[in-house]
Amino acid sequence: MSEDKSSTNGYVLHEDTFRVVIATGFYRPSANPKTGRMIQVWILVKSENPMAAIDSGNDALICGDCPLRGHGCYVQVGQAPLGIWKAWTRGNYPKLPSLEVFRGHKVRFGAYGDPVFIPFVLFSAIARVSDGWTGYTHQWRNPLFAEYRGFVMASVESLNDAKLAQSAGWRTFRVVPENDVRLAANEIVCPNTTRGITCAECRLCGGTSRQGKSIVIEAHGKGRSHFTAVQRKRHAARPAMR
Repeated sequence: MSEDKSSTNGYVLHEDTFRVVIATGFYRPSANPKTGRMIQVWILVKSENPMAAIDSGNDALICGDCPLRGHGCYVQVGQAPLGIWKAWTRGNYPKLPSLEVFRGHKVRFGAYGDPVFIPFVLFSAIARVSDGWTGYTHQWRNPLFAEYRGFVMASVESLNDAKLAQSAGWRTFRVVPENDVRLAANEIVCPNTTRGITCAECRLCGGTSRQGKSIVIEAHGKGRSHFTAVQRKRHAARPAMR
């Protein structure tokens, strides 16, 4: 059966009391030049729009304890996440009819929001029927989410955290300051940086399901300045040497 190109561009994958999970890009693909053509999966707060959720602190419901959450998030929250939330409130996205809609597609879990807030049974089922995926989590310290390490990368901002996550069985995606790329023996620089390969083509960021080294990337885009501020705050919190 051929696909109906007039069909919706997105589906509601899951809802709970606090969150709604929406996948978009089925017929109008993302224009993100880094990721390439991938289905984008968004985890959004149900009760208020994404900008309001940042102001109220309720973005913790979808971002957990991510040190980069808030107005300095890498994602332009007032753009796609806000538009998708508004479209959802208008009833523009039907419920997921079947996992088959993901067949042949590549999936980016967590275009906004942390993918561990997608139920693992649903997450793993989508990943397995898809043609590949990427995903990142800051919740790697929480043993409740350990099973996600087979599918997503532990997102870290220091070499010490990378070592800690790797000791717990995760592959890591480490963000470093601009012009300060110093690799450990088990790391490589993101192939998008070195070779211009899109995430859809690469798909190394698929957790331990992919064989390969962990990934390092320089802070970039909107989140660059916020990343620097977080790093300064961490350094300032360290006890002084005596």
